[in-house]
Amino acid sequence: MRLPLSTRYADYDTKGHVNNAVYLTYFEMARHHAWVHAMGGDADFPFIVAEATVTYVSQAMIGESLDIEISTAEIRNKAWVWSYIIRDTSDDRVVARGKTVQVMFDYERSCTIPIPDAFRARLAEV
Repeated sequence: MRLPLSTRYADYDTKGHVNNAVYLTYFEMARHHAWVHAMGGDADFPFIVAEATVTYVSQAMIGESLDIEISTAEIRNKAWVWSYIIRDTSDDRVVARGKTVQVMFDYERSCTIPIPDAFRARLAEV
């Protein structure tokens, strides 16, 4: 699933680069879109993010148009891995890659739970 990114003025540092911390926000935006639109979930996510990594490949400068691709890289018993690629849309240059590990979580009981079969099937399609 590939989505356009709407960068904001606050995303940039004093040199005109997208600030390194903002990439995790971009991942969050893609994660929200995937969960709500592809998975049919709501914004009250039944999971926690247990791990997040970013690999910076090239700089993104102010005014460049970016998009993000999210895909399911691995499905485990209670967790899954979403992978991300951020690209400059003008030349398809990779700006950053990353991944997050999500763990299904029962907030009432405060514990991890297995991924329901219905979600497991949808995850395979992302």
